Amino acid sequence: MDSTTVSNKPIETLRDSRLKASIWENESEKGPYYTVTLAKIYEDKDGHLQETQSFSSSELLRVAELAREAHGIVRDLKRERSLERTAETETPERTSRASRPKRFR
Repeated sequence: MDSTTVSNKPIETLRDSRLKASIWENESEKGPYYTVTLAKIYEDKDGHLQETQSFSSSELLRVAELAREAHGIVRDLKRERSLERTAETETPERTSRASRPKRFR
């Protein structure tokens, strides 16, 4: 593999048997954002593993649960990113004022 080639891999993959949800981190001008792909792994007639985005009716609830779990992970990642940005923008003066007890007259 060429050293300049970067492999794009999901940051996390959730699985339920042959179903999977892959969470991807992408970059934009405004910073990172996340996407999720849902897939089913199957074996083709030649014995090679393939993926499809087509699900049977009996798999839909399991796909929904994977999507719900992926949503929670993405929500947590976004929350962590937001807290990091907040911590970066706070100044020591601002932090010390916020921690002082308020005086009532």
